Amino acid sequence: MRADELLLAHGLWCEDTVLLCLTGELDLATAPLVDQAVTTALAASPRGLLLDLTGLTFCDGTGLRALNRLAYRVHTAHVPLHVTGLHPNLYRTLDLLKTTSPWLSPAFLY
Repeated sequence: MRADELLLAHGLWCEDTVLLCLTGELDLATAPLVDQAVTTALAASPRGLLLDLTGLTFCDGTGLRALNRLAYRVHTAHVPLHVTGLHPNLYRTLDLLKTTSPWLSPAFLY
C-alpha cells in the first residue's frame, strides 16, 4: 500500500491561515507526507497554521517525531500553530513531550 493511501495531508487556505488536515495513519511510511505538507504551507508565508487531527486514526513514535518536527518548523518560521481534534491519548503524550521540546507551546495543545 502506498503512503498516500494511508494518510491524506490536505492543506486549505482560509484567509491568511493554512488549515492542514491529517486523515489516516501517521507512521514511518507516511511521516514524509507531513513534512512535505508543512514545507508547502510555510512556503506561502501564512500568518497562522491550524492543524486538524480529527481524522488521524493512528500515530506511532515516528508520527510523534513528525508532529514534533512540524511544531519546530512552524515555531522557527514565527507562525502561530494551533491544533484541533487531538485524541485524548495523543494529547497526553504531546503534553509530556512539551517539557523536552520547548517549541511545543501550550497553544499547540489547544
